[in-house]
Amino acid sequence: MPFFETIEKGITKAKDLGELSRLNGEIALRENHRKECFTALGEKYYDALKQGLTPDCSVLYQELEAVDQELERLRRDVQKLRKVMICPGCGAKLTCFGAFCPVCGAELVKRHVCPNCGAALDPGANFCVNCGNRMAEPDSRGE
Repeated sequence: MPFFETIEKGITKAKDLGELSRLNGEIALRENHRKECFTALGEKYYDALKQGLTPDCSVLYQELEAVDQELERLRRDVQKLRKVMICPGCGAKLTCFGAFCPVCGAELVKRHVCPNCGAALDPGANFCVNCGNRMAEPDSRGE
């Protein structure tokens, strides 16, 4: 059986690497689009001021807000895939999830974790996406 488990872990790791590559590509595209929006915003602002007008940049502002939200979601997905948490106090990348940051001592957000493998769980999850373990009761998820 260990042979098949090793192969299964290798396949899972390859899938994770593929997904990580896809996410990083999406992030690069969104960051490029964000730069283009800022360039367009600056040009629009400059042109309006040059003509003595007050620029209306609300459409570009809304687009930038949407791009920023999408970038944040993609970065969270990368962190989840890498099993990394960012400390809200100092920004340190943490690979173990305690109650406090070992760098600055800030209290960390309590996460739902699988009691079997320790993987982060989405709130309300009935199964662990990492090991397939069934969550017995809400108490086992720290709710």
